[in-house]
Amino acid sequence: MPLIHTIDHPVVEGIRVGRVGPKGKYRINTTCIVYRLGDTIIDTGPTKEWQTVKQFLEARKVRQALLTHYHEDHSGNCGHIQACFNSVIHSHKNNHKKLASGFRLNFSSKHIFGEISFADAQSFPDELPLDNGLSLKALHMPGHSSDMTTLYEPNEGWLFSGDLYVSSQVRYAHREENVSEQIQSLQAAVALDFESLFCAHRGFLVDGKQALQNKLDFLVSLQQEVQHLYAKGWSVSAIRRKLLGREDTVALFSGFDMSKNHLIQACLKP
Repeated sequence: MPLIHTIDHPVVEGIRVGRVGPKGKYRINTTCIVYRLGDTIIDTGPTKEWQTVKQFLEARKVRQALLTHYHEDHSGNCGHIQACFNSVIHSHKNNHKKLASGFRLNFSSKHIFGEISFADAQSFPDELPLDNGLSLKALHMPGHSSDMTTLYEPNEGWLFSGDLYVSSQVRYAHREENVSEQIQSLQAAVALDFESLFCAHRGFLVDGKQALQNKLDFLVSLQQEVQHLYAKGWSVSAIRRKLLGREDTVALFSGFDMSKNHLIQACLKP
């Protein structure tokens, strides 16, 4: 698949890769962005887009690849990049086993993104120096996944958010998601001194802190409503129908790995 588009920013480079429709249209959830700051990249894109990603990266050496989390659209090419460029792969310790030996993927994910390429990852150090004199801080912000990590540049006011944001109002969740943890992570994120948000799916947002605040407000409200109805004896399915409507093709094509029901259940996890 050809390159979809590049990220328009004076310092941070990026390309969006993934699946596009017959008229060149793309969806946020079937594409992913690989960001680059000099010889450092953030996320690696899916294996089905390796040739496009490789062409983007061959312009300069890749010293280190930083993974926000293990999901296949973010980590897919980590093994290819490690082998091709002799790069160091940094990620949260919670995903090292998955990156080294793989994990289960549903049919839809395999079809859209492909399997991951295995890699030996190292834990994030306290500071991640860049070749332009800046440095990133890895901040563990679970909820979307147990290893979800954002990369923060305090001097420039940048936050590379992985899948912490994606949308202000979500309607689906993976099985593993935990809304209580997401709320805590979003609260920690909005307390940081930044404005520019680099989302792995939505792209570059100038008013990034407000975007995260909007999602935080939405999740707090949703969780309160879900817990209120559940305490009154409503079932998960009944709450889902009232607040989010019926399940649709997103759940069907993902084998119900991603669904509205999972979002309701995520609101009830401690």
